[in-house]
Amino acid sequence: MGENLDSNCPKVCVETFDDEQHIVNLDVKIIGEPTLVPPAEETPNGVYFLTNIDRGADMIQTFNCFRKTFDENILDAVQALKDGLAKVLVHYYPFAGRLMLNEKNKFATDCTGEGALFIEAEADCTLEEIGDLTQPNPSTFKKLVYGIPGPVNIHENPPLIVVQ
Repeated sequence: MGENLDSNCPKVCVETFDDEQHIVNLDVKIIGEPTLVPPAEETPNGVYFLTNIDRGADMIQTFNCFRKTFDENILDAVQALKDGLAKVLVHYYPFAGRLMLNEKNKFATDCTGEGALFIEAEADCTLEEIGDLTQPNPSTFKKLVYGIPGPVNIHENPPLIVVQ
């Protein structure tokens, strides 16, 4: 989707504390452009109407890390993650769709098969420097996780799943 020019890659500087309460500066760099990963195979189209519980649900963010190996083929790992995501979306195809408003102005999932958003990023730190990932510091967590741009209006909806 775009050329990866290192000087144009966004960086986020985060301050956090290690176990001994020393401040550690973390640089997080987005590598390249965010891309859409569609399902690996054709999936059914259609609309799933959301239940009252679904309509009241808020966005849930989780933080999972993979340790970087010292293998020079790290791009193979990134491609493996993209390929795995594409295969999963075949079985969970509604997550490759978008939210929409139906004729009664209620939210539904439109199974468009557009895909999930994938962002490759790296941090110039160790997982130990970030701290306890089971209970991350909210300000650190917010800066380490890709921020989905909000829709300009109700008809512009971002992907249902974002993987960084």
